[in-house]
Amino acid sequence: LAFHPPYYYTNTNKFHNQTMGNHSTTTSPTTPATPPTTINSTKTIHLIRHGVARHNVPDAQTGERPNLLDPKYTDPSLIRQGELQARVLGEQMRRRGLVVDDDVENGDASDAAGGGMDVDDDDGLRSNNNCSTNSSQQLQQSLPQPIELVVCSPLTRCLQTASHIFPSYFKSVASSEQQSVSTMTGIIEEEDEHRVLDRNCRVCCHGDVREAYGMHYPDKRSSLSQLKSKFPTVTYHPSLTEHDTDWQPNTRETHQDVSRRIHNFFTWLMQQPHDNTAIVTHGVWMECALLDYFPEVLEFGKKRVYNCEVYSGKLSLVVGSLVVDGNNGDGNSVVLKDVEQMSFYHV
Repeated sequence: LAFHPPYYYTNTNKFHNQTMGNHSTTTSPTTPATPPTTINSTKTIHLIRHGVARHNVPDAQTGERPNLLDPKYTDPSLIRQGELQARVLGEQMRRRGLVVDDDVENGDASDAAGGGMDVDDDDGLRSNNNCSTNSSQQLQQSLPQPIELVVCSPLTRCLQTASHIFPSYFKSVASSEQQSVSTMTGIIEEEDEHRVLDRNCRVCCHGDVREAYGMHYPDKRSSLSQLKSKFPTVTYHPSLTEHDTDWQPNTRETHQDVSRRIHNFFTWLMQQPHDNTAIVTHGVWMECALLDYFPEVLEFGKKRVYNCEVYSGKLSLVVGSLVVDGNNGDGNSVVLKDVEQMSFYHV
């Protein structure tokens, strides 16, 4: 019950075969064909799959897998186990300095990462002299930097998962001026499709990190007004419409469709002012992203992504390189490297 790989209906679409097909090459779709000219910037990202939701578990009475073509499974919520998974994961990430404590509000990143730990000298006493300054700085540099921004899929199970992992990020802000930052007006700049978030934005809901959509009702989102009512402090990307017009009952996205969204999202993320971002998303989305950009971490399709698993890596914008595929039209490409699965205790 604890771990549930993504479900596929291979008899109604070819998404499973396209997703878990042959990935025998270690070259990502955005790997430069020639050595890159410069790496413009690098960000740390943490890909997190949502906790166990209603559509992930067998029927309690019949033991049968849920029929994902049944409208009753539209945008399902987490079950209690999924909520517990997210809370346990959040506590573990907080202890590692990845999640900011409730009482840390936009403070220095190194202070948040320290998690209140003291640096002891050889006598077991806290050192405050100049001799300990260098070792303290080295310790701070070795600690994980706290996550500054959480980007969520607009499906309820992901927003719920994020709210349990990052409760302080979802807290209502004090002033009305700050309140505007946590809503649609958190977008401060527009340039084509790359809308830039305010530096103080903590949680953003973005449609490009949603699950592969179409046919399966769990992947059909609720209305935007319903989401805003449940999660009022979240910044909702302007591309999200009131009703889910992308989801269609008779067609489903292909791997290529999802890959295009992933590339668009990574390109958007590189425009944001945050350096350390958590992305709370879905199994198929994560598998597509990892297989496209760093397939060895999933053993080239042999390994699956389970609920509340975390994969971390470095996302870079390579400038002035000739790319084989996936370039953004200006000779630049997005590269994901140094990906590893984070080791956490699961329930």
